[in-house]
Amino acid sequence: MTMCKLSNFKKFAVSVCLILASCGATWAQAALPSRTTTVIFFGQQKAEDFDTKVKPVFADFVRPCKSCEIVNYTPYTKDGHVDMEALQERIQSLPENTSFIFFDFNLKANDQTKELIETLNKKVAAGLLVVGSAGAPKSLESSSPLSRTVLGKVNGALIIGELAERDRLMPTGFYGPEMLTALRPPKDMMGQGYSPLMFAAELAENWQKRTPTEWSDHFRTKKLKSRKIWLDLNDLF
Repeated sequence: MTMCKLSNFKKFAVSVCLILASCGATWAQAALPSRTTTVIFFGQQKAEDFDTKVKPVFADFVRPCKSCEIVNYTPYTKDGHVDMEALQERIQSLPENTSFIFFDFNLKANDQTKELIETLNKKVAAGLLVVGSAGAPKSLESSSPLSRTVLGKVNGALIIGELAERDRLMPTGFYGPEMLTALRPPKDMMGQGYSPLMFAAELAENWQKRTPTEWSDHFRTKKLKSRKIWLDLNDLF
């Protein structure tokens, strides 16, 4: 009788161990970091334009990567326009799964953008990588060096310009050595400002290979060692 009880106890103990092992495997799996690469987007177009003009193009550029996504985090007013006053607050409250942020525009640095620049630099100091378009001044504004723009004052920002015909920069855009490179977009997209998005998609595809700091160092080293005026994607990745 005693032997029977011991046998039953052993079976019970084994069952408990199997259950705990199964739970442990489940918990361990849940604890694994997400392999999804999430690009947080900030732009100046309406939400519907993001859905029709940005997201599909990003998806096409990043087609081989099934775990890459771009999320529009641009703040909007009730009437659907971009809420620039709420931009800084949005940057302060980025989603936890943010891989890097992508600015599809650039602004001249002034007293109104001072706090925005400070907020971005605090995020960079905490490990965030900022990718952005070299951009162009607003209508009726003159062009200026990148050093006098918001992204030009963000430490380590990867600023991407766009090349026009004959591999020349767009004449109305911001310019300067702060630009990592300028890219030529596909012919059917030339002049539409898609080169920075093309770079962001390529980075998203390769994101899991390095940490944000390693990516920043990687690109700076590539630029310093190259004799090319403008590095293309094959040179950078």
